[in-house]
Amino acid sequence: MRLSILSCNYGGGHKRVGEAIAAEWEAHTGGRAEIVDYFARFVHPVFDAVTKFSYIQSVRRAPMMYGMFYKVTGDIRPDSLVQRAINRMGMERLDRYLGDERPDVVCCVHCTPAGTMSDLKIAGRTAVPCLTVITDYVTHSQWIHPRVERYCVPNALVRDGLIERGIAPESIAVTGLPIERKFTRPLDRRALMAKFGLVPDVPVMLVMAGAYAMLGGVGDVVRVLARFPRPLQGLVVCGYDRRLEEQVRARTARSPHPFQVFGYVDNVEELMTVSDLLITKAGGVTVSEALEKRLPMLIYRPIPGQEEGNTRFLLDRGAALAAKGPADLHAALEGLLRLPERLAAMKRAAAHLARPDAASAVVRHLVALTGRRAEAIGEPVPVVPSITP
Repeated sequence: MRLSILSCNYGGGHKRVGEAIAAEWEAHTGGRAEIVDYFARFVHPVFDAVTKFSYIQSVRRAPMMYGMFYKVTGDIRPDSLVQRAINRMGMERLDRYLGDERPDVVCCVHCTPAGTMSDLKIAGRTAVPCLTVITDYVTHSQWIHPRVERYCVPNALVRDGLIERGIAPESIAVTGLPIERKFTRPLDRRALMAKFGLVPDVPVMLVMAGAYAMLGGVGDVVRVLARFPRPLQGLVVCGYDRRLEEQVRARTARSPHPFQVFGYVDNVEELMTVSDLLITKAGGVTVSEALEKRLPMLIYRPIPGQEEGNTRFLLDRGAALAAKGPADLHAALEGLLRLPERLAAMKRAAAHLARPDAASAVVRHLVALTGRRAEAIGEPVPVVPSITP
């Protein structure tokens, strides 16, 4: 069987979700999974580069403006002229791709290709079943399209939001948000502490700026940590931003606390295993990875829109704290390090929210949509989801 995953490179989250699903599909079905960058391949590489650059810069330099854009697009109806125009981007090339490659099922991990697939179905130009995986812990209208056969969502709140917007309950499954298998495997924390040269019994703070360093105020976070009065150890991941990496190295050089500074890394599961607290911006995939590693979070300056929603989800369930500025950040850190039982409670809350089987659950639904049954998958999961947090 063949699966086509329609993704994008706007941030690292959509790509990582696609990779997790592809690996699970190939492992359990023996079939082939292809991840396609929708905008680069079906719209235009220049359009992809320009919009990606604009997205990153707007989040970094004008987050409030991005937040307004997110809110406005949340009110666009699936049948509106604006949405239909968006759906037409890449439609002809996607139609040819489906005809040439003949996938058994399509999985969308970004909202735009889901709309295009829906319109192709409305026009009678394809019968390939389509499943959409929503990659944040909030509901947004851009994900909702009338001819998507199934939605896999991270929690019951998103399910209820889809139902309120007219999606049939039987088309929605609460699966959790797919993450790579390596985050679900137990690791030897003591051995990893030795590998990274970390001292036992001294709290380890992990700062993650995101693949494209979109965590606002990394300098603020590093300054607070570098001058913090209590002992700590710092791990700072700067993503692809080499300039930021150099700045962080300079700002931590004279700190009494030991720091290790990284660029883009592919061993986040190891860094999370040795850490006591994650300071980040609440991207949906990073949140899901941290929950699986039972890692408490301190959210700092999340991206307005979807990441504010992710933050509310975590705060309401006790798995995270949030800080709006350096003073708040310092106070939150002081409280957590002074009262270890608070960190322990957040760790338990994170463990309760973790969904290690999310990728395999999504693959079961994909197989069910093909009308086939792979023996390695077992029985298809029920379409009607169970109640989850």
